[in-house]
Amino acid sequence: MAEPLIALLLSGGGGTRLWPLSTEQCPKQFLKLFGPQSLFQQTWVRAVASGASALLVMANQAQSGLIHDDLAELPDAAGRTRLIFEPVRRDSGPAIAAGVADCLARFGPKALVMVLACDHLIPDHAAFRETVALACDVARQGKLVTFGIRPTAPVSDYGYIRCGAHIAGTQAYQVAAFVEKPDHARAVAYLSEGNYLWNSGMFLFEAGVFAREAEQHMPHLWTRVQEAVGKGLQDGTGLTLDEAAFAASERISIDYALFEKSDTVAVIPASFDWSDVGGWAAVHDALPQDGHGNATVSTDGGLVIQQDSQNTLLVSDGLPVLALGVEDLVVVATKGGVFVAPKSRAAEIKSLLARWPQT
Repeated sequence: MAEPLIALLLSGGGGTRLWPLSTEQCPKQFLKLFGPQSLFQQTWVRAVASGASALLVMANQAQSGLIHDDLAELPDAAGRTRLIFEPVRRDSGPAIAAGVADCLARFGPKALVMVLACDHLIPDHAAFRETVALACDVARQGKLVTFGIRPTAPVSDYGYIRCGAHIAGTQAYQVAAFVEKPDHARAVAYLSEGNYLWNSGMFLFEAGVFAREAEQHMPHLWTRVQEAVGKGLQDGTGLTLDEAAFAASERISIDYALFEKSDTVAVIPASFDWSDVGGWAAVHDALPQDGHGNATVSTDGGLVIQQDSQNTLLVSDGLPVLALGVEDLVVVATKGGVFVAPKSRAAEIKSLLARWPQT
């Protein structure tokens, strides 16, 4: 019998760069910006279509209602999905490790674990499924596989992966190095060299291989998360990790904690279009546009009317938006706030939010 493929869905992020539509109370993975399904729902469906026989969602307790509401709209989703709640935020290292510890206990060391962020946009499910199948073959060779995205522009917002030697009989490469987000000049050089990929933050591996590498390279963190799973409280909504044990784990990304230290990491170039929807400019680029480069989103009965505008994103969440003769702007109007910025500077919203005297 073939080993199962378990999808580990990460849903703990707050998505503040898409304020005011994305908030702590309703982060971007639960927004329906790209059709009738939220990004969370799209991720769930994509994982199942790729062969996942069980799904595990890592989230924070405040998201419980949102997750249950989204799952209720998907046929048979609730019965196939296990929820694990983080009592405190500890970045991707502890979150992924805790999910793997749970999978290891329930499915054994040969189970394949596919780690996916719930707030990414990947429209082509067939191409995603093909890449997953290729990654499974590499993972069965004892590799920790990461999904690399072929750069389409010299972007400075992503970390990069430098490809090393080709792994014979596969479409994967040894990872030569994980590279921090570069400045523009370095990103241009990476694009020119051709052996660099964007680091998507998606992974696939055997649970036992991850455990072996975790014991070697992050033993304290691995011990703490196993304890957090073992002592966790199971109730009708899901498993809540033991707070004392989980809080004792280091707050660190999985790249720093494990992948940059292990010599068993491989990267497979993805064959699908991908966006991490990291800001309003990315939302604009991912949406259908009219002949003048304008994209619009209307939710909660919102109305958008534009005239003589170009390369602009207009979002209405229940409030009417009328735009005349504007260019290269982001305009987001909700009952909770209004955001207006040049599209090229929309990512700077975090600096504004830091100055907001919220109560």
